[in-house]
Amino acid sequence: MPPQTAFISGPIDTGPQETYFHTHYTPLLTAAIARNDSFVLGPLPYGVDSDALAYLLQYPVSPTRITIFVTSREDSLWGMQFRALGVNVHVVEGDNTRDRDAAMTEASTYDILRLRTEEEARKVYGESWREGYVTNTERNWKRRRGIQEEERVEVEVVNREVRDGLGVDAVHAVAWGGGVQKKKRFLGKALGR
Repeated sequence: MPPQTAFISGPIDTGPQETYFHTHYTPLLTAAIARNDSFVLGPLPYGVDSDALAYLLQYPVSPTRITIFVTSREDSLWGMQFRALGVNVHVVEGDNTRDRDAAMTEASTYDILRLRTEEEARKVYGESWREGYVTNTERNWKRRRGIQEEERVEVEVVNREVRDGLGVDAVHAVAWGGGVQKKKRFLGKALGR
């Protein structure tokens, strides 16, 4: 199978010591790296975007295999720092996250993402949790498949499809990524934070 391009998408809150990221994303990224795939992701300086960029660069994945998609405003805020890391920076038409995410779907062949279960979402968001709320991560998965935003899809169906696509089973996902690996805080310094 020739190398492909993964769109990495996920929540902006990955918990203490990035536990959510290490538990659910590390095994998926490791499998994609082993396939020699390339990666597209957003520019946020926190959450899955930041955690994934740090993980890829530390692995190490060549920065030429990583493209950060930004709006023009995000480029003016963070573009120079990303370019200093040697990664590709792609400035999208439009100035909102939906335009940026749609461009990343178009530029990639599959998704690396995980949707929180209702129980997890209630725990993280507390009183702010809303039944039926569609996250950007869920929108990204649906966009690739041509599924309407209001159409309900079971969270575990999505999560299983992502794991199966990379040959990662749920037991190994938890064992591989269960917060064991520590992420160095070099990314914040590289981005001037």
